[in-house]
Amino acid sequence: MYIPGTARYGIWLRANSSSGGKDWLGFLTDNDVVSQWGKSGQVNQNKSISPAPSRNFLNQKIQEKKNKGYRLVGEWFPETGWSHQQQTAPAQPSSQLQPNVTNSVTGSVMKAWLSNQDSEQWF
Repeated sequence: MYIPGTARYGIWLRANSSSGGKDWLGFLTDNDVVSQWGKSGQVNQNKSISPAPSRNFLNQKIQEKKNKGYRLVGEWFPETGWSHQQQTAPAQPSSQLQPNVTNSVTGSVMKAWLSNQDSEQWF
């Protein structure tokens, strides 16, 4: 999760899921509306969803998410930062693309697979 440099407002919503939850964030910037999403604690996908800065468009997207079961976690304002209903902000992804390693066996297998980019299984 990152806050766009020209953000004027942000909202953080969360929904329960079988994988432990999913987060959606929307930011109104000086240039557009930006959406970020991912599993709770792993918000690592984003895109511009409106070519113009439109609070009405952002409000429409927020309502769509609420209709799907998302609930408000917090809001972001330039002057004060996050105002949370929970105590932690969405986790920021690592600056390096690394597999989520849970043990040394998985880690060594993943490192071997990632290092062999010439393999037919690499994509």
